[in-house]
Amino acid sequence: MSKVTSLFIAGFLCIAAYARQTQKDSLSELHYKQTVEIIDSLEKEHLVYPVIIANDTVFNIYEKINSNSMSERALVCQRRVERLLEHDFFHKDSLKHSDSLDFILIKYADFTITEFGNITADKLKSTNAQITNAYKRKIITYLKKQQPQLLRTKIYTALIYIGLFLLLFVTIRFLFSFINKLIVKNDKLIYRFSRLIKIYQLKEEDKERAVNTVLKISKWLHIITICALIYFILPAILSIFHYTKAVGEKLFSYFLDPFIEFLYSIVSYLPSLIKIIIILLIFRGFMKLINFFFNELKQGNIKLTGFYKEWATPTGNIIKFLLYAFLLTILFPLLPGADSQTFKGVTVFLGLLISLGSTSVIANGLSGIIMTYMRPFKIGDRIEVDTITGIVVQKNLLITRVRTPKNVIVTIPNSKILSGHSQNYTTAAEHSNLIIHSTITIGYDVDWRTVHNLLLTAAKNTNGIIEQMGKEAFVLQKSLDDFYVAYEINAYTSQADKYPMIESELHKNILDEFNKAGVEIMSPHYRANRSGSAITIPDQNQNNEETD
Repeated sequence: MSKVTSLFIAGFLCIAAYARQTQKDSLSELHYKQTVEIIDSLEKEHLVYPVIIANDTVFNIYEKINSNSMSERALVCQRRVERLLEHDFFHKDSLKHSDSLDFILIKYADFTITEFGNITADKLKSTNAQITNAYKRKIITYLKKQQPQLLRTKIYTALIYIGLFLLLFVTIRFLFSFINKLIVKNDKLIYRFSRLIKIYQLKEEDKERAVNTVLKISKWLHIITICALIYFILPAILSIFHYTKAVGEKLFSYFLDPFIEFLYSIVSYLPSLIKIIIILLIFRGFMKLINFFFNELKQGNIKLTGFYKEWATPTGNIIKFLLYAFLLTILFPLLPGADSQTFKGVTVFLGLLISLGSTSVIANGLSGIIMTYMRPFKIGDRIEVDTITGIVVQKNLLITRVRTPKNVIVTIPNSKILSGHSQNYTTAAEHSNLIIHSTITIGYDVDWRTVHNLLLTAAKNTNGIIEQMGKEAFVLQKSLDDFYVAYEINAYTSQADKYPMIESELHKNILDEFNKAGVEIMSPHYRANRSGSAITIPDQNQNNEETD
């Protein structure tokens, strides 16, 4: 009996609790309806500002927050609800409220949707709990109505993007397949084009090689195009949905941010670029004037006292070098990135390399400048530097090139020429004529007058020897040695470039004249065992017979 009584009492209590809860829900629903009626009446009296999205009223506000006007606050609440609509899914359990000083905040998770305070409660003549419930129900009702439709729109958009991707993917594959067929079909055209742009030397049988190269290029272009398509389509699809939007925007930023930054850098650099263009135009005009002036000096149309024509080119080069250095100092601050530490570090590093590695270059350059204005020789002169003799064929700031009598081109650094000694045969030949000389030794048994006459006759018969008053050939007796006398024949010539040929002909004539006169030449030294009756003079008649 006691168990039955206990069950009866428990059932009665449950029924009573359910009835009480039903009564509370009924009262809450009644209060909500009363609040809605009050809101409707306030709207008619223009004491409320509705938050409207797409001609649909979400909820109303009844008081200002901070210094914002009612209309500004309604606009703020509208933007908050629009941000909330961007969420793909809505969980009504996340809609809650919290107290903040004099206001009650209606929030979705940590995001505030709207606030209200005592003024709203006075206008609505309701408690804060009733107003809070009213706001929540209106927001829930609006979101349940709008969010499914927005989610469907996003899904449809994503499907459209996927379809567009598939269409472009198929189109690109078809396009590159068609291009590959054209490449294979037009192998002769590819071969001619490869020879035209001279990628590499191709023979007639290398057509297949050219075609394969172009096919590889097409393959890589195909891969790059597909990768670019995926890179742009994937972020576009991810950016549609709320929970993947940040990832999509991040992927877009990897490409767009550098590109936008590059465009911004170009636009911001335009004023400096215009300055550089103006400076270069002025500099170009000035350089043309410099070139014209020194070309006229070189050709002799303009004459300056004490300024030689051969100075025109090197002087012009020096002035142009200084002007280019001055131009660089002007343009350097206007170059893009000139203020960056990296740019400064690179320039310092390059300057250090140049200063350490160009010591010999600078020395040769300075020597070339000094030699230019000293004028020790010019192109075409026959010079001798140390043991090198030849014709000057090239001369610049760094080196001088000489062609030897054996037709060998020798390059001599200018610093070596300036630090050593050099001889200019051409200058001597042009101004006071060059003296060709040769020394022979004759025994004491031959009269010196005979030797002089023979040497002078040999010089007279030599082509290139000058025969004029004051420039006659002469003989010097160099020494009286133990076994012979040293004679030196000296003759003038103005043909320094033919010095070796003239000297060779002089030696030949000396041999001929002395052999005809029966005079034995004692040089170079030699020893021979003989009785003393035979001489070393060749038989001239025998030589003539052998020649015949």
